[in-house]
Parts: sequence; structure tokens; C-alpha cells
Amino acid sequence: MTVKKRITLFVAGTGLITSLLFSVVVFLELIEQPFEVMDSDLEEEAVRALRMNIPNRTGTESGPMIHRKNETGSYWITIREQGSDRVLFRSQMAERIMLPTLEPGSGDTTIAVLPPESIDPGWSRHRKVTFRVRSFKVPFDGKNFDVQIGRSMEKLNEEIWELVFTLAAGLLFSSLALIVISHLVAGRILKPIGAMKDLTRKITEKNLDQRIPVGPGQDEFNDLAITINRMLDRLQYSFIRQRNFLFDTSHELKTPLTTMRLAIDEIYPSHIPSLPHDSCQSLLRIQEQVLRMERLVKDMLNLSALEILDTVTPEPVHLSGIMTFLADDYRFLATAQNIHMDAHFPDDIIIAGDKEKLTRTFSNILDNAVRYNVDGGRIDVACIQSDDRVTITVSNSGPGVAESEIDKVFHQFYRQEKSRSLQTGGSGLGLTIAKRIIELHGGSIKMESEQGIWTRVTVQLPIKQGLFRSVEIPRYRLPEK
Repeated sequence: MTVKKRITLFVAGTGLITSLLFSVVVFLELIEQPFEVMDSDLEEEAVRALRMNIPNRTGTESGPMIHRKNETGSYWITIREQGSDRVLFRSQMAERIMLPTLEPGSGDTTIAVLPPESIDPGWSRHRKVTFRVRSFKVPFDGKNFDVQIGRSMEKLNEEIWELVFTLAAGLLFSSLALIVISHLVAGRILKPIGAMKDLTRKITEKNLDQRIPVGPGQDEFNDLAITINRMLDRLQYSFIRQRNFLFDTSHELKTPLTTMRLAIDEIYPSHIPSLPHDSCQSLLRIQEQVLRMERLVKDMLNLSALEILDTVTPEPVHLSGIMTFLADDYRFLATAQNIHMDAHFPDDIIIAGDKEKLTRTFSNILDNAVRYNVDGGRIDVACIQSDDRVTITVSNSGPGVAESEIDKVFHQFYRQEKSRSLQTGGSGLGLTIAKRIIELHGGSIKMESEQGIWTRVTVQLPIKQGLFRSVEIPRYRLPEK
């Protein structure tokens, strides 16, 4: 889960819990008010009912007065004289519905079961109706009366449910709004992190001089940008020192190695008759190792020069001519080792690039195809041209490369079989140089292999149809690898 989503969920969850607690408090406060209002209304109605339906001392008191025309029909009312069980007044609703008798001064919420003929159309369709009942001691005309009064809570229940639904809807809406707002706020807060991420992805060994912009503030993001820039400074310094060390070392080794080779070339043919056989063999081995060191130094110098470049100077390159020439040269080497080479190229593949560097690239690839092969094996070279690119594949039979090692074959000094590489004279820089040259041309290179059966190197280069009308195919010698 991304940090943005976690911040969104955290803020939204915190806001939801806060809103829920606030809603509960509001609900509890609002739910008490209707009961207080209803109890106050019941008390007022109890006094009014007593005064309207009980005569004073100047009136007659011949018996209970029931169903007076001025009574309110929506209340359940019974009136008794204090200390007496005789009912002085009973409302029409009290006649139809039975409610429990309460102690004076008390109240209760009770459920009454209505007879079918007593169900009010405005109430619930069910026979069970909730009543709020209160019992009051009311003095009147020098006497105390017990007035028990009740009222249906159906409308109040509806209002309570409406309040619940309103709070729930408000809570849901506020939660959705909070999620959206927190998502936008989290995105705005993390925007500098996204910019840093995008910029650091673009920083490679080729553009280590780029730095992350630092804002004017003193917040944590600026501190992070400063820390990353300092790290990039150290990396750039180390990388430049390593590259300069490699270049300087290779350059310094070049002269003594050349001197040693010239000395060996001078000693070997002139003194061979007078030298013992073992000394001649040792001298030959020294000569082979010096030649190998010279090739390694040249490759290191070439790689150092390529790493400094950002691009190549484009010129018309007849790729078909280069591949045909290289295939003819390496066919002789392959035939000498009993390896069959089959090559097919179109006649008019022209690209923009550096002829010398491309020649070195495909020379290294073909050289590896011959070196790392088996007796009686084969090499297949093919070019396929499309509208915007040309694809060159070089396949060979041989030991192959393990799947776990394929990503390492383009690393510097990588050799899968150390003993075999020493026998074939490989330096481990050929494919590294080839990859760098292909990248400078805006192309790609990859290797596929099935260990013990075959290996295939695929190179793709961009092509522009009709960029150059005619190109003369030069006759040149294969450059040194």
C-alpha cells in the first residue's frame, strides 16, 4: 500500500471516528429534548384536563364525569381523587386502551396492545403502540388529585428514526468528503516526494551532475532533498575517481606492455636456437600473456572513452556492408574450428551512426559466437528490417549461459567460465563495450540462452528510410577489438 493511501485512510479513519463520537453526543442530546418537551406537555395537559373536567365546590359531584366534549382526544387521561381508587374522569382513549397504573409523581414508557377497532390511522399499522405515561399530583379547589396522562409516541419514534437516518446520512457524506479531501491533501503533501522520485529515476551514471531542487523553506522535504544531493555529490566524486583511475591506469600500462612485447619479439626469433626448450615455451607463454594484457588495456581505454560520450556523431552507415564484411572475415575463423556459419542480410540497410563503433560492436559479438562454440557447431546471423528499426540476431550452438547469469553478461569483466575464458583470451569487456555503443545509437541489445544448447544475441537499431540516397560501401580492414 502506498504512503498516499495510508495517509488517506489514516486521516479518513480519524475523521470518521471523531464524527461518529460527535454524532453520538449530538444524538443523545437531541433525543433527550423530545422527552422533556413531551413530559412538559403532558404536565400542562394534565392540569388543563383537571380544570376542565372536574367541577369546583359550587358544582355538582354526583359521579365521575366522563367524555366531556372539551377534552383532547389524542391523550390517555384518568383522574382520581388522592387516596381514592374511584375514577372521576376517564378520556375516550382511556376507555379503549388499558395502561398500567403508575405511582403519583412517576413516569414510564410502555407498550400497549390495541384492540382492532381502536387503531388510529395515524399510528403504526401494528397493534402494539408505545405510550409515554406520567402521573402527577395536581391540587385543585383545595383538594389533591392524581392525574395519570399518556400520549402515543408513534410520531416521536418517527422523528427519532428520521434523526438517526439524518445523522447516518450526514456521517456517510462527511466520511466520503473527508476521504476525497484527505486524498487530495495527501497528494499535495507528497507532491515533492513524487518530484524527487521522478528526478532520481532519471539520474544514472551518465548524468550524475543533476541535482534535486531545494525550496526556500526549512521543512523535512528540503532536508531530504539536501541529503540526497549530498549523497549524489559523493557518488559523482567516487564515480569520477574510479573512471579516472581506470583510464590513468590503462594509459600507464600501455607503454610498458608495448615495450615488453617489442622486447619479446626481438628476443624470441634471434635467440631461439640457443635457448632451451623449456625457456622457449616460457617465453611463448609470456608473449601470449603480454598480448592479452595489451588487448585488455585497449578495451579498458575504449570503454573509458565511451563512458564519457553522451551521443555519437551520425553519419551514413551501410549496415549491410559492415555485416557482410564481418561475416566473410569470421567465416574463415569459424571454418578453421569446424563451425558452420550461415549469414543473410538485405542489400540496402542504411542507418545514421558511427561506422567504426558499430563495426567494433558486431565484431565483438561475432568473436564471442566463434570463441564460445563447440566443435562441429554452427552460427546463424540474420538481419530483419522493419519500418522504423533493424534487428540483427547472432545465434550459436555452445555451452550457453545459465538463466540466472544472463543479466550479468553485459557487466564489466564478467566471464561465466573463468578457465575457458583464459584459454580463449577473453577480457570480459567485449559485450560491455558493445552494449554501450548500441545505447549511444539509441538501440537495445539483449541475450537469450538455453544452457548447453544455444545462445542468441539480439540487437535493435533505429532506422530512417530514405535518409541517405546512396552510400558507397568502403573496403576496410577489421579494426582491432
